Amino acid sequence: MTRPILSPAEALGLSGATLEARIRRAANHVSDATFARIASRLLEDARANEMIYEHEGVQEPVRLMLRPLLVMQEQLSYLHHVCLQLIEALKRLPDLYLQDERIRKIVAITPDEGRWFRATWTREHSRFNSIYGRLDAVCDFTGAGWQDSLHFMEPNLTGVGGIHYAPIAEQLVMRNVMPTLFAHDPSLVIELPRDQRELFVQVLIDHARAIGRESCQLCFVEPKYVHEGPAEQSVLSQFLSQRHGLTIAHADPRELRVEGQEVFYEDVKIDVVYRDYELRELIDLERETGRSLEAMRLLFRQNRVVSSLVGDFDHKSAFEILTDPVLSEQYFGADDRRLFRRHVLWTRLLADRRTTLPHDKEGDLLEYARVNRELLVLKPNRAYGGTGVMIGPATEQTDWEAALQKAVISANDPENSWVVQTATRLPVHEFPVVGPDGRVFGEPFYAVMGFAATENGLGTVCRVSQKQVVNVAQRGGLAAVLEAEPPAELRIPKRPISRAKDLEQSLRAQISELRHLDQTIALLGWDEETVLPPAGRAERGQQLATLEGIRHRLLASDLLGDLVEDVAAQSDGNERLARELFLLRRSRRQALALPEDLVRHFAHARSQALGAWEEARKTSDYALFAPSFERLVALVRERAQALAGPGDPYDALLDEHEPGMSRARLDPVLEEVRNALVPLVRAADPPSDGVLHGRKFAEAEQWELSRRLLAAIGFAFERGRLDRSTHPFSLLAGLDDVRLTIRVDESNVSEAVLAALHEGGHGLYDQGFDPDDRGTLLAEAPSMGLQESQARLWENHIGRARAFWDYALPSLQKLFPEAVDGVGAEPFYRSVNLVRPGVNRVAADEVSYHLHIVLRYELEVALISDSLSIRDLPQVWNERSTSLIGATPMTDREGVLQDVHWSLGMFGYFPTYTLGSLYAAQLAEAYAREHPLDDEIRRGEFGGLLTWLRTNIHRVGQRLAAEEIIEKATGKGLETGAFFRHLEGKKHLS
Repeated sequence: MTRPILSPAEALGLSGATLEARIRRAANHVSDATFARIASRLLEDARANEMIYEHEGVQEPVRLMLRPLLVMQEQLSYLHHVCLQLIEALKRLPDLYLQDERIRKIVAITPDEGRWFRATWTREHSRFNSIYGRLDAVCDFTGAGWQDSLHFMEPNLTGVGGIHYAPIAEQLVMRNVMPTLFAHDPSLVIELPRDQRELFVQVLIDHARAIGRESCQLCFVEPKYVHEGPAEQSVLSQFLSQRHGLTIAHADPRELRVEGQEVFYEDVKIDVVYRDYELRELIDLERETGRSLEAMRLLFRQNRVVSSLVGDFDHKSAFEILTDPVLSEQYFGADDRRLFRRHVLWTRLLADRRTTLPHDKEGDLLEYARVNRELLVLKPNRAYGGTGVMIGPATEQTDWEAALQKAVISANDPENSWVVQTATRLPVHEFPVVGPDGRVFGEPFYAVMGFAATENGLGTVCRVSQKQVVNVAQRGGLAAVLEAEPPAELRIPKRPISRAKDLEQSLRAQISELRHLDQTIALLGWDEETVLPPAGRAERGQQLATLEGIRHRLLASDLLGDLVEDVAAQSDGNERLARELFLLRRSRRQALALPEDLVRHFAHARSQALGAWEEARKTSDYALFAPSFERLVALVRERAQALAGPGDPYDALLDEHEPGMSRARLDPVLEEVRNALVPLVRAADPPSDGVLHGRKFAEAEQWELSRRLLAAIGFAFERGRLDRSTHPFSLLAGLDDVRLTIRVDESNVSEAVLAALHEGGHGLYDQGFDPDDRGTLLAEAPSMGLQESQARLWENHIGRARAFWDYALPSLQKLFPEAVDGVGAEPFYRSVNLVRPGVNRVAADEVSYHLHIVLRYELEVALISDSLSIRDLPQVWNERSTSLIGATPMTDREGVLQDVHWSLGMFGYFPTYTLGSLYAAQLAEAYAREHPLDDEIRRGEFGGLLTWLRTNIHRVGQRLAAEEIIEKATGKGLETGAFFRHLEGKKHLS
């Protein structure tokens, strides 16, 4: 077999992959204790070097990653060339603004900015126009196509961060980390890159000389007295002063004064200013103080400011000028245009207009943005620090469209316009992280580069974060970028040149591992709730934490991320595979948002809380549960915040169980349900004993009845089993291993019947996925609401039907001859349908049941927001139960300890019961429109309904979202009408 021919650029990228693998392998050999010592030294050194980030009055050292990213000199040379070409193009923006109305619309400035600009921009600026800025970009240096992975996202041409911190990070990592890594791989040849501070100060010195200044006394101008963000420039000015013997002042604009044609700070005459102030901020400062900033105006007019006024045209929309074929052809040469097309992301100022869309097709911009959400990012045009950025693939369609409409309204506002931009894949790198307990885990971080190009070299800063909007404040920090020599040999098993079929097979293997881990974790959970001996609880928590950690590491790994994107690039037109990739990306986004130590701690705390709950429930003593529950809730909050980012933490928990659901959508639904059901519950007659009271239904026969009913509705026992648990549940341990559990009360056979039908509905769904989807992500329910709809349909629309008890009566008479003697079907039917408000959710009637859901929803929202304490929960539970349902628990077991969900950390789950009931009513009504459902139930003929559900729900799996499946099956999305019509049909029982 002949080896593939590699171009020099491809070979260089694969060399980068080899270096990446070697540096990671070396890091994997370092002990936890050694890494903990290194991390401690880095923290101390960061403080000693005043690498401080201040947020809301709290000073924290900037986080430094425990291994570097490596780049080769040849790669830096290419980047330097590209960046210089882009900078030269951007330098032309002020002159283009003055001569072309189209440009003035794209990089619009306010009237005040325009007056300042026209008063201070001269021909001298056009001739010599110095800037020191940064181009934010992504680049994966570790692939054969590394050059094509270079995509510029936005320019930042004034007051950029990292000038001082990035070189310090490089030096500290080289000093503290690299000796340990060299010990494990001595053949690595790694050096410090050019010191960005030297490049920066050279720009200022060169500028002073070019404008004819006899001296070079500098001033760094910034919001000196605003304590927020990095305090970098004061430290930088001290460093450069000491290193080069320069006079460098550090001033607020108001501290500068004019004498003749010169500007002074105290007694220092200033030659050149470097500014960390946008023009609009200077204008706001003038407005606030009521005084003109004459010193700054003079400095701009005399071309003594770096960056010049070009910096105020660094809107994100500036990239529209470079990526619009008409404008770029008019103003730039062929070489420039080829570079723009290859490396600058398609960007458009968002407005209701026509423009050139990607691939040079003209079309309606707003419509394109609306229907291509997963390809785009929405950004505030003139904001910075990641503020307001919406990543299309991570945003629900309704939220996306609302944001587009809001953005269009401000399209003509120079300060509040928005852009849409082609989304690009952010490289993900795994870094060692020391957890609170001293253990080291590999955690994935997104990485965004900042390139500061000067005539003398290229400065780099790499910010990493576990959020896709990368910012040091977003659980991230700085990664040192060091120069490495190419390896002597190109040995890289990680990223072979593979055929599409091979890539997909590799991805299938990864998905299969994830599925097996999920199923094994579920199986341990089943064991934990059924037969685990009490003494095994602590070890089980550790076992689950280990498996959850392995699952998280696999899901968040670079390898899986690369495979997903490589397969996606070669799978155009395959809708089934595209859906799987969408689902996998969604799971990866959630995994990348969660640190592995949090995943492990959460799994362990959940296991401990479950054991404490079971003990507390046995003795009806909430105090036994409270300590472990408090630890668990704290982790749930931390987890929710990590998943939500700037959003509502509870929405993130909802989204885990019901993708796309939010409190904004859920609250009106629950309010409608509550308002309709509270009067029905309050009007209910007091419960009477009835003819079934005092009758005993033997436990063994109840188990036999439950098995018969499950078999009758279609549950395949050769692919599943039924067991006992404290709280009924079902789980999917494999497509041919579906576990159901119920509990039995000898005084109430209907409870076991309804529980069996409920869990059986779950089981039928799990046994009903398309066999062709075995081993894929499609063989799952798309939401717990849809999963619950199957359980609630069989429980409420079958098990509570009069026809069902006609069908079940012969079995009841045969299994319980004494208990059923003289009793017909009607008492059973009435007993499961009468509105009897009580304290127990599982045994609740169909009406009051949803008030139990509202109760839990309100309380868990309060717990997550920390407005309700763990200590006060039982009392508040009882009070809300009394006011909402009209039933007051007498014991903790009857009240706050009755459900297992919270002990498992399942917050955001309870609302899916109500959503499932609404879906179930829609499905039952749709089926009954075309089939004689009551007659089929009475005859025990459940095959017709099961076949219909298999076709419309089960075999669809996750090919569609839950509400799309419901709409396709019933003709309507989520709505309450069918549910209320179903209840209306039972009014005669009240």
